[in-house]
Amino acid sequence: MCIRDRAYDALVQLPRHPSWKNQSLISALAGLKELGDPRAADLALQALGDVRSPRWTLATPIWDYRLAAAQLLASLGQGGRGLELVRRHLDQALAAGEINDIFSNLLLLASLADERALPIFAALKQRWAGEAAALRALQQYETQLQAALKAP
Repeated sequence: MCIRDRAYDALVQLPRHPSWKNQSLISALAGLKELGDPRAADLALQALGDVRSPRWTLATPIWDYRLAAAQLLASLGQGGRGLELVRRHLDQALAAGEINDIFSNLLLLASLADERALPIFAALKQRWAGEAAALRALQQYETQLQAALKAP
């Protein structure tokens, strides 16, 4: 077994170790991003869809496993696989009026680096046309997405 396979095996086992606010999972996702192994996409999708496990929501992948998962998917060129999952959570947050969840999911959409998220931003601009603060935040996330789409 090559060192890359051993590293992958160790990293996918790491989330099974108990940790505070899923730090083991976050570390595994960060390591898998560096490893660049496409097999990691399944673990990333599982983490991206988990909205119930303990976590921080501090808009940084060193604290939020969902953000680390989105960035891992994007780094593998598989951000599109998480798009519908995040869209579903965004729609739930919009229906409930949960502003923190709305913007957390917009950050995830931007982090997935998939051009199919652009129409979501366009629709929200229309929805929030009279909300200057919301539009500024939305523009920042859209700019982040556009930059990610241009990145090599």
